[in-house]
Amino acid sequence: MADQIIQDIKDRLNIVDIIGNYLQLKKAGVNFRALCPFHSERTPSFNVSSQRQIWHCFGCGEGGDIFGFVMRQENVEFKDALKILAQKAGVELPAFRPQNPKEQELKDLLYRINDFATRLYHQVLLKDEKALEYLKNRGLALETIKQWQIGFAPVGYHFLHHKLLQKNIREGDMAKAGVVVAGEKNNFYDRFRGRIMFPIFDYFGEVIGFSARILPSLDDPSAGSGQAGNQAKYINSPESEIYNKSMTLFGLNFAKDAMRKQDEAVVVEGQMDCISLHQAGFKNVVASSGTALTEKQLVEKHSLPQEKNLTQLSRLTKNIKFCFDADSAGQIAGRRAGEMALKQGFSVKFIILKSAKDPDELVKKSPGLWAKAVLGAVWFLDFYISTAKEKFPDDPVEQKHYLTKEVVPFLQFISDPLEQDHYIIQMAKQFNISEKVIREQIKGNTAPRAVNEGLSGAALPGKGIFILEKEVLGGLIASREFLGIIKSDLEESDFESPEAKGSFLALISGNKPDLVQASALAKEAVFVVESLLEQLGTEALQKRLLTSFRRLKVNNLKKKQKFLQNKIARAELLGEKADSRKLQEDFALVSKLKMEWEKAIK
Repeated sequence: MADQIIQDIKDRLNIVDIIGNYLQLKKAGVNFRALCPFHSERTPSFNVSSQRQIWHCFGCGEGGDIFGFVMRQENVEFKDALKILAQKAGVELPAFRPQNPKEQELKDLLYRINDFATRLYHQVLLKDEKALEYLKNRGLALETIKQWQIGFAPVGYHFLHHKLLQKNIREGDMAKAGVVVAGEKNNFYDRFRGRIMFPIFDYFGEVIGFSARILPSLDDPSAGSGQAGNQAKYINSPESEIYNKSMTLFGLNFAKDAMRKQDEAVVVEGQMDCISLHQAGFKNVVASSGTALTEKQLVEKHSLPQEKNLTQLSRLTKNIKFCFDADSAGQIAGRRAGEMALKQGFSVKFIILKSAKDPDELVKKSPGLWAKAVLGAVWFLDFYISTAKEKFPDDPVEQKHYLTKEVVPFLQFISDPLEQDHYIIQMAKQFNISEKVIREQIKGNTAPRAVNEGLSGAALPGKGIFILEKEVLGGLIASREFLGIIKSDLEESDFESPEAKGSFLALISGNKPDLVQASALAKEAVFVVESLLEQLGTEALQKRLLTSFRRLKVNNLKKKQKFLQNKIARAELLGEKADSRKLQEDFALVSKLKMEWEKAIK
């Protein structure tokens, strides 16, 4: 039933019309071309095939069908892309039936409670002179206050409580939303009182909680406000069915488009930092809402139901810059966040503030100063390498000790061997350390983890490898001659992408017509090869396909080398000398094969 609905939508819509609503397409032979929306380019390399209903970018390697484009462009999951395209096609989708209807009803109710509280607090703020004056004194324009729906919770204990009762909301549900608290004898009262209210939005702009700052004039007992004084500066909503602090980044709903367009995310510490930077025109900024950035805020997971609304940074960009406060807590947080991001494959830099305590203060001094600080961001490892000399300018021994303890452990997380070599050579030259010693220390740090790794633990394919896989797969489908040339050398393990691997297995089983009809990847791969044929001609295309295949072979042999290195490390660790010798012979053979394939590329 679901497959039939998807096909019905595809039959009713033309991919050229849909993509043409987003991009300025121009006719290019039988296809259409545009500037790619997913990476920066000046010459159009984004191609759309009306015949095959497929798109592909020859610049960044992205591609797919009509659903893949909407998911990528709108940054939504398949279910949401299905809704968007079904509406355009006039196809009625079956009613959504959640696995747990009662749980879904509760979540919907919590969203409604938070939305009502947001609108109510915002209206109160616009009429409260002191609260509004505080925000304006902090440099926020009225337009910004309205955009972020900032509000004010009055001093009374039952303002929101009674308003929700009037809406027939049960007190237990108010408490589940986190906006009221159950006191002694189960008497309920407002959680937020006398506070500036910053709504916390999920990825799609739904309010899932609040961060609330005490209004300074109400935190002073001498002001006669009736408050106790010395209250917590900020309090946040408790975790709920819809709010998980460890998975939420403040401002992501406003920043996502800019992050994708600029291919860069800036993470700051506080809400005011984030809002002030957005107001000044720096839109690719989010806040960690404190110093404890988590892995779930960086990378996308699918293990929990609520994560559908908390899409993380890894879907938007792999380039991240951190700017935490210069105090000790901020420095600790920066190191932890940088290490976490490195582990997840991000390119990591630090923004260093020299003339302000935080981004909010700096951007108020001058937006140009902030822009300069972002542009001059320091690579994560370069920062800690330079710190060795700053902390111990006249003590080479302490410098080496610092590097061993604080820097070398990070090198194990750098997957690119050339980048890793760069830092090893840099430290060796600057601090007069043997490269061999550094490499042994890295090996010592990584050995326990690497011993248990095998080929099955290989990372998902990088964009460069996946582009090669598409070209080779398309060549196999479209050209019998190419298939005949490489068939004896081609292995399943040459493909990293599970979908490409599955298509290859279907192809060698003789299911070529069924494969092309059923697989979006196969259709795109054929489109890639047909487009290359139009650009290069038959002879040049064959040469390119052969080169792409040889590069895939080299990549596969590199994986085998790594696998054998891990096996050798394990054998040596366990004292299994005979196994170690055999593995080293296998490693030498694989290395010889890799060299031969590399020579063939040249």
